[in-house]
Amino acid sequence: MIVHLAKRHKFNLSLKAVGFTATTIWGISTMLKDTTIELLKFVPGPGWLAGVIVAVVFVFFLGLLANLYFRKEE
Repeated sequence: MIVHLAKRHKFNLSLKAVGFTATTIWGISTMLKDTTIELLKFVPGPGWLAGVIVAVVFVFFLGLLANLYFRKEE
């Protein structure tokens, strides 16, 4: 996704920049998503459903953030 968005916005990425960006996005998203899902799971039934919804929304949100980041450089 990162490489595709960078090419779409004509953003030059080195291999080191791709690795750093991917690692940063993965780390932040994992921490925030896992924390949110664990807090929601305190409520047994609806918490599980909310956890699934949060996971899907997080992936969509991270795609939007990455798109905004690369668009900013144009």
